[in-house]
Formats: sequence, C-alpha cells, structure tokens
Amino acid sequence: MVASSFRRRRHLHPFRTARVLHVCLALAAVTIASAFSHVLTLAFGATSLRQPGVDRDLSRHAATEGADTTVASSTPVKSGGKCPFSKENMAMEGAPDAAAQGLIPGERYIAMNRFRVREGSEAQFEQRWATRDSSLVELKGFRWFCLLQRVPSTPKTGESMSLVYNYDDEVYDDDYSYVSFTIWETKKDFNSWRTGPAFKEAHGGGNVVGFVGMVINGFMTSNGPPTPAFWRGMLLEKAQDSPPRLVTGPGGRKDADGLKELEAEIFVVMNRFNVKKGCEQQFEQRWAERESKLQEASGFRFFQVLRRDQTPDDDVNYISMSAWNDRESFDNWWNSKSFTNMAQVQGTLLDGEIVRYFYEGKLVLESEQGA
Repeated sequence: MVASSFRRRRHLHPFRTARVLHVCLALAAVTIASAFSHVLTLAFGATSLRQPGVDRDLSRHAATEGADTTVASSTPVKSGGKCPFSKENMAMEGAPDAAAQGLIPGERYIAMNRFRVREGSEAQFEQRWATRDSSLVELKGFRWFCLLQRVPSTPKTGESMSLVYNYDDEVYDDDYSYVSFTIWETKKDFNSWRTGPAFKEAHGGGNVVGFVGMVINGFMTSNGPPTPAFWRGMLLEKAQDSPPRLVTGPGGRKDADGLKELEAEIFVVMNRFNVKKGCEQQFEQRWAERESKLQEASGFRFFQVLRRDQTPDDDVNYISMSAWNDRESFDNWWNSKSFTNMAQVQGTLLDGEIVRYFYEGKLVLESEQGA
C-alpha cells in the first residue's frame, strides 16, 4: 500500500510541476507588464492601460492657454517624494502662464520622448517602431510624427563641418540617442490620445503578450525608460511650395528586419536655449521680429520655436527647430548665410551658450495639413 501510494504520487508529480510552472510564468508576465505599465503611467499618465474596475477618480488641471485641459491624478503626493517622471512633475507643474507673462500663444502642442538606446541595438529599436500598430494619422488633432536619431555634425561623407556649425562632435550634454517627436494641434488632443484606445494599441495592442513583447524589446534595446518632454510650438513657418507628403509613420515598414537601420527621410536641426528667468517675453519677441528667409530656401520643410510646457529636467526651456528634406539642403542654406545671426536673437538673454543638435528623421508621418 505504501509503495502503491508512492508510485501514484510520483506519477502525478510531473503534472503538478507543469501546473506550478504555468502559474509562475503567468505571474511573472503579469508582474512585468504591471511594472512597466506603472512606468508608463508615471511618464504619460497612461490611464488607458489600467484594468477595468480600478478607481479612476480624476481631477481636472487648469489649462495655461485657450480651452486645453489636462487630466491629473487626484491622489495627493508630497512634492518631495514625486517620481521625476510623474504626471504631476513632468507634465502638470511649471508650465508658464502665457497670458499672464505676455508670451506668444501656442499654435501647437509637442510631445517628445527621449531614449537612451544601447549601442549596437539601434536597428532593433527602430524595428519595434517600424512594425508596431498605429492609428495616429486617423486621430483628431494629430499633425506630425517622426522618430529622430541623433547624428554628429560631421557628415557621413567625412567632410568636417564642425567649424561651420561651431559644434563639438565628441561632447553631448546628455546621452539621448533617439527622440520620438509628435505634434498635436492642442494639449487636449494629446491627452485624448494618451488616455484612449490608440495609446493602448501602440503599446502592445492591449493584450499581455503584446505588451510583454514591447517590455522585453525595451529592456533589450534601451538603457532605462524613456524621458518625456512637453512643449508649446509657435511662430510656425512652412515652405512656400508644399513638399511631397511623407506617410511612412509607425508601423509603415513591416519589412524592417532589426539588422539594418532605416534610411533617413528628413534632416532636423534643433538649437537649444536656456533663457534667463524674466527674459522669456523679450526672447520670444526677438524671434517674432527677426527677418526670416527660410521659406525661400531649397529643401526647407518647416520651422517653429518650442517653449517648455513643464518644469524642465534639464537646462533647456526653448528650442528652435527646423526640418529639411536632407542634410545637403540644410548645409546649403547654412553656407549661404541667408539667416539671422543667432547673436541678434540671443543677446544677453541666455544662461550659457546655444547648443545645437542634429537628427536624421525616420518613419515620418504627416497629416494632410502638415505640421
């Protein structure tokens, strides 16, 4: 009887082991998904990723401009204990009151996500964007998207342009190698996306398997979670002759194999400024009054000045951004000297020097109206 009992337990043991293994794997998957969902919630307020039944008692945060509103968590958090990427710290606090300060009203709302991609993992990182599901172009208020890969000022041809650009290729203020850059008509449009089903679609399709796959790809290709930055876009200039519309976008390169980096579709230049406190109005006015011939430049696509719409996590509160068909177009314009001397705009309004970054733009997606 004892031997029989022992044989029966030994016979059932493999099945019990398999059941335990399945339970452990399921718990691990849920744990990973929940952990990364928490990270995304901190960074973006991704309420669309929460499970039904979870308390969604949300409060409205007053908008700084127009009729825009932003959803903020009603859970009280002491300022000293906030996550640096929380909704309260990154998206809700520190946005300047444009009307009270006499600043230029925003024409667009820009959401940036900055990534530290592991060296050698660039193609895999791009593949995730190139093959993901996305319905951005169908969403209300969407205007423009691009995945930006930072490149040095020295062109790939080997011709040194550092002296022309006044830029040191070897020195970066940060190690963000990629930026996802999305332009919306209003902040309200952005919030509708990040709290709606399209956000869930873009981050794993709303199922555990897809979400865990996104998490694993993120851990394999990036050093830590993305860091968000939010801006108001103003003083928008577009090319006189509308260039061909680019519609690749996220999910538009299903052929991406993760072995070879995607080809550049555009070239983007960003000048980063740290404007002294109290000088913001004067800084913006100088940009508004400057003489610009950008619209006449060959290969020019669009330009805008960005004002930080949050408490900065760095020393950058303004950016001037220009988008070009390719690097050659920008080089030709720069060498022509048909632009306003930055010193005329800068004056004594800045703390520190202007920092210029260069990017190759991939997976560009433009609305019918453009940026």
